[in-house]
Amino acid sequence: MIDSVAPKHRRLWSGLTTDAADAPIGILGIPFDGATSFRKGAASAPQKIRSLAPHVDRVTEDGVLLDGLSVRDYGDVAHDLDWARYFASVQHHALATLQHPFALFLGGDHSVTIPLHAAFKQHLDDTFGVIQLDSHTDLMPVYEGHKWSHACTARRALDDLQVNLAHYAFVGIRSWVADELDYVAAHPKLGIYSARSIYQRGIETIAQEVVTQMQGVAHIYLTLDIDCLDPAYAPGTGTPEAGGLTTRELLEFLRIIFAALPVRAMDIVEVAPPLDYSDITSIAALKVIYEVFGWKLTARS
Repeated sequence: MIDSVAPKHRRLWSGLTTDAADAPIGILGIPFDGATSFRKGAASAPQKIRSLAPHVDRVTEDGVLLDGLSVRDYGDVAHDLDWARYFASVQHHALATLQHPFALFLGGDHSVTIPLHAAFKQHLDDTFGVIQLDSHTDLMPVYEGHKWSHACTARRALDDLQVNLAHYAFVGIRSWVADELDYVAAHPKLGIYSARSIYQRGIETIAQEVVTQMQGVAHIYLTLDIDCLDPAYAPGTGTPEAGGLTTRELLEFLRIIFAALPVRAMDIVEVAPPLDYSDITSIAALKVIYEVFGWKLTARS
């Protein structure tokens, strides 16, 4: 238990929390890993990430003080054994979080992005673009008998929500299911930026190409599957793939994206604390979160 006389940063989200409805950032946890195809553990990520936050001070790596920022944490969506009812509940609770200028969602496996995308579209009543950082494209129409598998996230957005193919970008890709290759070949407007292309051409170049792809898009949803990172930087994830991004490359990519594009909502998924070592993966996610806090604060000033 953290003592009440401890420094401000020794509290939830380093003491930045508020109950104010007009807080610039809303946060919601979705502790669900019932759609994984390999190893579970992502359901415990929201609690783990929150538990580490009081050990981070209210400042970014560039020395931006976060004292002028406040966040409202809505807690977690309560567990429900009925999958359809649970996803409906996620969509409902996400709508409250989306009332804030920026919404941050903590998964959970990548299937939770399906109801989050649905909530985003419902809230906006408008079209939007998606940037997906991932080692996988998640373009399967059905996987292992279910259309809500974490291998179907992007396909649900493209097929069910009619996200424009030209406004969907995949970054860090290095693993495929054979059927996904056929889909990509038939839909050349998709933006596919492989991990190898990042290695060959540099993360800044790829980030600028994504910015160009998204020009004119009024709303961006960014979904960060932590397995976009190489397992050396994110061992605690259910479906790790060797040959991925470094944490520094991820941060530099996001820095460019947040500076240039209207990122309105973001999720971080597939962090699996039971599979982690020394909380490396949760700490990487937390680093991203605090840098996002700083970029959002700077954008408001």
